[in-house]
Amino acid sequence: MSVERPAALDPGIDAELLCYCTRLTFGELRAACAANAWPPAGKERTGRLCTACQGDLQHCLRALGARPSA
Repeated sequence: MSVERPAALDPGIDAELLCYCTRLTFGELRAACAANAWPPAGKERTGRLCTACQGDLQHCLRALGARPSA
């Protein structure tokens, strides 16, 4: 079963906060995906995300083409 990739994220929102739980911005997420380095340094505590942030993060990771971790 394949998951359809959402529309690309607008780079104009990179300074906006994606996750208030970890203070993660869209730009930090974009850079981490480009470098295949998730989680970004200083954001390792992503296991503490609330349900809303988890859903938003999953959506954005798919939109950015992030590869699943092993």
